[in-house]
Amino acid sequence: MTSRFYTKLVGWALLLLVSSCIDPYRPPEITSPDSYLVVSGFFNSAPGTTTTIQLSRTQNLSDNKAPTAEAKALVTIESQSKAVYTLRESTAGSYTLTGVTPQVGETYRLHIKTAKGTDYYSDYVPVVTTPPIDSVSWRVENDGVQISANTHDPKNNTHYYRWEYDATWEYYSSYTSTHEIKNNQIVPRQEDVYTCWGSESSTNIMTFSTVRLSQDVVSRFPLTFIPGTSLKIGVRYSMLVRQFALTQEAFTYYDQLGKITQNIGSIFDPQPTQLVGNIHSLTNSSDLVMGFFRVGTIESKRIFISKSQLPNWYTNNGLGSCDTDTLSTADVRMNQPGIVSPYTSASYITTSQPCVDCRLRGGVIQRPSFW
Repeated sequence: MTSRFYTKLVGWALLLLVSSCIDPYRPPEITSPDSYLVVSGFFNSAPGTTTTIQLSRTQNLSDNKAPTAEAKALVTIESQSKAVYTLRESTAGSYTLTGVTPQVGETYRLHIKTAKGTDYYSDYVPVVTTPPIDSVSWRVENDGVQISANTHDPKNNTHYYRWEYDATWEYYSSYTSTHEIKNNQIVPRQEDVYTCWGSESSTNIMTFSTVRLSQDVVSRFPLTFIPGTSLKIGVRYSMLVRQFALTQEAFTYYDQLGKITQNIGSIFDPQPTQLVGNIHSLTNSSDLVMGFFRVGTIESKRIFISKSQLPNWYTNNGLGSCDTDTLSTADVRMNQPGIVSPYTSASYITTSQPCVDCRLRGGVIQRPSFW
């Protein structure tokens, strides 16, 4: 028995020794000093709208800082008929143009001259008009809510589509709080922190082509699925959907970008590849640019879904148990709990802070203008 125990002990010691000598693998791509230009935005052809182009720089995977903005660049949009429109830098790396509506039938390109004097040009692209969104529909399925987009082009010209959305939802605290602790003093609350609105924007790249269909019709394209227990649909939920018509080249770019960034994790997923947009360095072909310049309109539509329209699902508010306790004024000051209300002149009903302050779950107390 002693011999077997000694053999096992030596084995474990060798295993720990070997594992402690393993260094993490850091391929050169992760720590590469190369920094490439990233271009986000498009020339909005809807009258009265503002065009915004965002410029930043790539960073290696080991860098935890926010991407660096490409500031003090000269950014222009040029038509093939030689008209030139200069964008103004509003904040670092953000360039805007107002009061200019691109003309259908004309083609345009983006020109960027960085502060270091490097020139980048996009290809000339046409103005693409987006057909209206027919509807944003939703239906109850699989113990949740599936939200979808529906559209069509009666002229049978579009064929290539992309969608984005902004979602907003109302939610509540477990208790109304009448007092709070400020500078270690218990004072009446000046703000209502019982009702909040959370929000998020789509992160997946959502594209669809009707080229293989007999008609240019998109029916029930899935935008997102919300589980029935989600806080998002516990009171009222809203989604603003934006629809973009694309050229075939733009569709290919976004479709491939979606595949290599979203379908990762198995041997059957697309392998990482170099994705080339339509923006290029004038002098150095190896100086890559991430982004695709396009010109066109946006169509949008908003929907609301109320709890009363849904089955009686249990809502998981993410708080767990919100038990209350009665604490003296001294204990409240020492423990800093969430205050529900006074109990006596020298004590308060308390609970955990997230149970009384809805902002601690990521939302804001300012009511949205469209609510």
